[in-house]
Amino acid sequence: MAGFVLRKVQRLKTFATVKYRGDMIAGEGIVKDLSLSGSYITGNVPVSVGMELSLQMFVPGEPELLLIDRATVKWIKRAEFGVDFHDLPPEVTDRITQLIATLVKRQHGTPPAKN
Repeated sequence: MAGFVLRKVQRLKTFATVKYRGDMIAGEGIVKDLSLSGSYITGNVPVSVGMELSLQMFVPGEPELLLIDRATVKWIKRAEFGVDFHDLPPEVTDRITQLIATLVKRQHGTPPAKN
């Protein structure tokens, strides 16, 4: 398994819209995956590695925005970039956990009830 790195946190493929803001920039994009530790985004405004962003995610089927106050850009590849989340309040961590559980159920269906 040389060359493989196991993720500490499972990432869930999802497609949510996001608005991001940082020092002197404001952009919009699509969240390609989501985890408790970060996200992968395709955006319309360039960012730079190390930039601090705030995120407002619009998750389909969810009535409230998911707000991330502090995310750091870790990598960039053209219009795509990855962010790590920092110092998430417990209520945001709980909300992400709940969203991931809901999205897993939607994508994979719920198992049939046992008799």
